[in-house]
Amino acid sequence: MPPNADTPEVLLELRGVEHTYILPSGKPFPVVADIQFTLKAGELVALLGPSGCGKSTLVRIAAGLLRPTHGEVVYRTRPVLGPNPHVALVFQQFALYPWLTVAQNIEQALIPRGLDPNRRRQRVAEVISLIGLNGFEEAYPRELSGGMRQRVGIARALVVQPELLCMDEPFSQVDALTAETLRNEVVNLWRDREKYPHSILLVSHDIHEVTVMASRILIMTTNPGRIKALIDNPLPYPRDATTSAYQTLVDRLHGIITGLYLPEEPIPQVGRAKAGMPAIAPIPLIEVQGLVGLLQAIDNRGGTVALLQLTAEMGKAFTRILLAVKAAEFLGFVKTLEDDLVLTELGCQFVGAPRKTRRQLFRQQLLQLPLVQRLQEMAQHSPEHRLTQDVLLEELAIQCPQEEPKRLFHILMNWGRFADLWAYDLASARLILQEAAAPPAEQTVSDTDGESETWR
Repeated sequence: MPPNADTPEVLLELRGVEHTYILPSGKPFPVVADIQFTLKAGELVALLGPSGCGKSTLVRIAAGLLRPTHGEVVYRTRPVLGPNPHVALVFQQFALYPWLTVAQNIEQALIPRGLDPNRRRQRVAEVISLIGLNGFEEAYPRELSGGMRQRVGIARALVVQPELLCMDEPFSQVDALTAETLRNEVVNLWRDREKYPHSILLVSHDIHEVTVMASRILIMTTNPGRIKALIDNPLPYPRDATTSAYQTLVDRLHGIITGLYLPEEPIPQVGRAKAGMPAIAPIPLIEVQGLVGLLQAIDNRGGTVALLQLTAEMGKAFTRILLAVKAAEFLGFVKTLEDDLVLTELGCQFVGAPRKTRRQLFRQQLLQLPLVQRLQEMAQHSPEHRLTQDVLLEELAIQCPQEEPKRLFHILMNWGRFADLWAYDLASARLILQEAAAPPAEQTVSDTDGESETWR
């Protein structure tokens, strides 16, 4: 942790924070619940968890951009009732104005502050030099690489000299090398006590990212999002990923997340509903390509591999691998034995089959899922066996209130198209049962080729 007072003051507190959205059906959809944590001056705190656990909602609440349904947000002992002038937020998407230059994009953050134009230009020039954008002042976003556009986003946040910088997966849209460079630069800025920000709240799904950057790590679970573990990170800066202490912390985080998302009690497979479980459960939110890539990676290692070994070898975000494992278990292609991933007989059959047979096996498993059965039934009883996207989103919101309907819809379309269960007509925004769809040469539907990602 960077040098600071002997007893750092509490900068931000979230006290019993909950947030609930109301779905189109009128049913409440809790996103985060019972959130309690403090962030002290000089800390770099990371919220770690998979997509859908409410991290982005939580960071917007912390910044004062979203009022919690219940609970209280306190900044320097005062309740936060609106946007906090001492906090800036860097978004996952670059969110730049395409018609403005780099300098003009950065200056936009200062206009509401009431500074005179000369002072604004001076601040912009200072932050452009600080963040390495010299020579690009008059460039437009379309002329910049992804990494440079994100530098502009970071500069726009820093130009207001925030005490607390909130960052919502800020490096997820750039390549790995650029992400590593930006992480190091942000940490260096934070460690320089003569510059802003003094503290950072980082949202991430990447274990290595939080190990490199954070002084404290909060691990979240889903449905609704809750903080389940708090880990101090005492590693000295700059952090060396080759040291045993670094790897020990990475392994510890892997172990905690594995225990939370792949508990010892196996995930119920298709056709094996348990007493007390809801009649309709959502599917893990990962595309078919990622699922097939995981199965092939396990097969390439003899059909059995330790989860942590696979994570280290594949270079994928750990939380993304967990989603693929949950999906493979859900469909009966994989079983987990302690820390080992093992292809089932069906999984071996799937990996060794040609594409047509793979689709048939996938279809066979999907048709056993209550959620897929429900959509099939609705389509069969609809005119021309077609369902509008609005009807589907409403049904998903009712049946799976813990999931974001549009994201679940996207994954279901991806799975169903691969399995030849249905097509999706982009022009009319309708799901079409496969037997009702036009022949492939005539239809105007979006499809996936079903090829796997390269998961080595």
